[in-house]
Amino acid sequence: MAWKTYLVMYFGTEGGKATEISKKLESLGFRGAFGPVDFTYEWANKPSKEQVLNLADKVMVALKDTGSVFNLDTHD
Repeated sequence: MAWKTYLVMYFGTEGGKATEISKKLESLGFRGAFGPVDFTYEWANKPSKEQVLNLADKVMVALKDTGSVFNLDTHD
């Protein structure tokens, strides 16, 4: 089974537009989703804790000054 990181977005009213934020996340390798999560990131192999935290760091940089908050959940 493939390991995935699931991302849930909470958009703020101050800052970036949802369409712009979506493009930033997709440039990091996330794919848009419908349902209980907004985006998914599929790993080639089981990621280490450091790899997941590095991905979270990249998301934080991409979302800087957008007024958005996010949650990551990684599992198989």
